[in-house]
Amino acid sequence: MKYQNLLFLTIAFLIFSCSTSENKTESESIESNEWELVILDSIQVNYLGTVDGGDFNNGAGVIFNFKENKLIKFDESGKILFEESYPKEGPGKVQYPTQIKILDDGSIIAASFVGWLYEMNEDLTFKREIKLEFPTEAKDGGGLLKNLDFWNGKIISFYPGRDGANPYDPHFFRDHFLLEKIDPETETSEPMIRIPSTSRYSTDKYYERPFLQFVILKNHLYLTLENEPMVHVYDLSQNNKYLHTFNFEPTKFLDNGEHSKAYEYISFSKMRDGSIQQFFPTEEGIFVFYTEGISEDMYQQNDLKDPENFPLHKKFQRQIIKIINPDSTLSNEIDVPYSIVRILNITTLSKPFYALRNDEYIGEEQEYITFYKLQLKRK
Repeated sequence: MKYQNLLFLTIAFLIFSCSTSENKTESESIESNEWELVILDSIQVNYLGTVDGGDFNNGAGVIFNFKENKLIKFDESGKILFEESYPKEGPGKVQYPTQIKILDDGSIIAASFVGWLYEMNEDLTFKREIKLEFPTEAKDGGGLLKNLDFWNGKIISFYPGRDGANPYDPHFFRDHFLLEKIDPETETSEPMIRIPSTSRYSTDKYYERPFLQFVILKNHLYLTLENEPMVHVYDLSQNNKYLHTFNFEPTKFLDNGEHSKAYEYISFSKMRDGSIQQFFPTEEGIFVFYTEGISEDMYQQNDLKDPENFPLHKKFQRQIIKIINPDSTLSNEIDVPYSIVRILNITTLSKPFYALRNDEYIGEEQEYITFYKLQLKRK
């Protein structure tokens, strides 16, 4: 009988221990999905001018200044490595390379906000212009939007205009391929990527015209339209096959809904839509940086339609990072202070990344550009 009691107690202890261990593991798993943004440090780049485009990869950043038509390359200490201003006319002309992609070998591909494509050497010297067989019809975009990438020796670009397609047509996203796969050697391209049925822009209805962004990670292409809380995923190695759509389920992401007619613009006129500002797919998850939007009542009460009051928008909406984990679970909503303007790049969760400081918001005028060194840490 004593042995039976001892055996019973031993089994009970083991069951309790396993249960406690499982509960602890489950608790740790839940806690591990809660994050906060931490400012680790900052670096100063000894250049006085605006940042109108940029990227960061392999320990180096490149930024573009519109006024001087100049690229500046710097390292993680803020030391300027190279500067290059480009002529806007004549041999070697480069016109406003606002979109920048630093390749793993250090070379750079760049595009202007109206589509001109360029290659630069690692030291920022001009290599060549890539001219396609048809002109782009885009008249806006660029900056720190992600719509230029590289895959399998080809440049992937948002370069609308094939067969005269107009990106401002209300059903452009429904009726046309969205991207071009460009061979830089032959200066030829082929269309790729259609909007999936999960997007409202695949329908006959009218909605606010959004900006498009995409990023390539290995063989997968991730695509967003700024005013839908979704990330669409395609497999480039399977003939650009659409795989699935993630919804990052923000608690607040305002939207002015279906329009009654074409070419109607409501956001920034009567209210402000929620908007994906940037996004960064990594192997550890997809980082979505977005703003919540501002309601029509708040917009009217505070006269936020007036461009002079655009800086006041920060008082009425949050900017947030949310992580879509590889298992499709979602992180908490991570507040991003408005002292941060834009993020240069995020390539991994385990390493710090850099973001441009908003000196105007802070109320400081400096003789240099400051970038925060940031990291997401578990709570």
